Amino acid sequence: MKDARCCVVARPPTAPYTGCSRKRYETRFSKSDRTCSLWLIDPRMTLSCCTRSALVWAALSFAIGGISSRIIIRLVAFGGLAAFSHFVPAADLTEGVTLAQALALTLKQNPDLAAFSWDVRSAEARVLQARLRPNPELGTQSEDIGFSLSQTTLQLSQLIELGGKRSARVREATFGHELARLDYETKRLDILKKTAQAFVEVLSAQERVRLAQENVELASGLIPDIRKRIEAGKASAVEQTRSEVAVASARIELDQAKRSLITARQHLAAQWGSAQPKFTRVVGDLERVNYLPDLENLSLNLYRNPEIARWEPETAKRQATLRLQQADAVPNLTLSAGPRYIVETGEWTPVIGFSLPLPFWNRNQGAILEARHQLAKADDEKRSAVTRLSSELNDAYQTVARTSNEIHVLKESVLPGAEKAVEAIRQGYEAGRFSYLDVNEGRRTLTAARLQYLQALSDYHKSVAEIEALTVRPFDANSGFSK
Repeated sequence: MKDARCCVVARPPTAPYTGCSRKRYETRFSKSDRTCSLWLIDPRMTLSCCTRSALVWAALSFAIGGISSRIIIRLVAFGGLAAFSHFVPAADLTEGVTLAQALALTLKQNPDLAAFSWDVRSAEARVLQARLRPNPELGTQSEDIGFSLSQTTLQLSQLIELGGKRSARVREATFGHELARLDYETKRLDILKKTAQAFVEVLSAQERVRLAQENVELASGLIPDIRKRIEAGKASAVEQTRSEVAVASARIELDQAKRSLITARQHLAAQWGSAQPKFTRVVGDLERVNYLPDLENLSLNLYRNPEIARWEPETAKRQATLRLQQADAVPNLTLSAGPRYIVETGEWTPVIGFSLPLPFWNRNQGAILEARHQLAKADDEKRSAVTRLSSELNDAYQTVARTSNEIHVLKESVLPGAEKAVEAIRQGYEAGRFSYLDVNEGRRTLTAARLQYLQALSDYHKSVAEIEALTVRPFDANSGFSK
């Protein structure tokens, strides 16, 4: 199996924009980013970027709702990222990074995923070992050494496995390899989800820095007017002190936002194994919000998750283990043959024999009973996995539902109202109808609403990534939700 992987980048169908307006909250990105659609390819083969007709949809569908203008990530049944490596070399990620680039580079260079791939190779080696037959044994035996009646026997022995041990062993190892492959897919889903969520966090942190900078400018922009009012005798010196305190507080918030951005960038770079981020920013659109699909329809796709799909081969593997333990209860036959040299007569005579253990006490009863219990345990473990993933899906769905409504209310009512209030208070302050406390309170209300809106967008996209990882499909694929 190769670690090199390849991505195919294609232009998605044109769809009308259904997200929020970008009056003050726009994150700009290039035209090519707006039309980017990324298909994540399986690592076991390489595929040219030009070979699109051979792609087959399979286990993973992982679209982050609208980020980088509806980027759709797909795991395909064959292919790799090798042909895509020229598009996102780590050394060249020194400016803006799209979600497509971040995900492709993560699949190619994530250290956890690279380490996990060795488990698949180890499982392949176990299948190879299981197919091997026992080696013959060569031995010699001498009797009455030093006497005229001494005899020397050269013996070749071969263990004959009875009871179908070899076939049971191979079957168990084969299902073990299938489990290792599904566990690898589970790990890859988890890493893609974490990368997408880390990308969203960086995008949100960038916006928080911008909002904090605007807050500093808004707070400090009032100081000249306050000084003029003090000089004219229309305000007391206390207002200047309050304004300076507000500016200092805003600068502290700006510093905190910048440090949070540094941390978020480091977390994102760590997804592809970089100790320090070389990129300056990420590019994407947080304000793209898709129509909310039905929870029941999403739940139907939960069984495509490899964490649940793995229980079919897991059950078969445990059945094979039981069959192997039952086969081990059957004694193996050892055949031996060879020549014997008799010193007294100077002749060679053939010798043959066999040995067979007598299963009087140890008939592998304990191991067989353990295998039966492990097989019975599989049903309970599968139900537990289904229940756990269903609960996680419901939690993520409720977060998406909550944040979708929150985003709509904030965008349509709260933000426009807060902006109008700030503008009206500012004009009233200049006319002497409002105090600085009113201006400061209006500014804080607007900043809080903007941060609440940003947090809702961030929570929405992170939960969408969680849902897509659980259901292994795009959030709005084949549903018409974005139409």
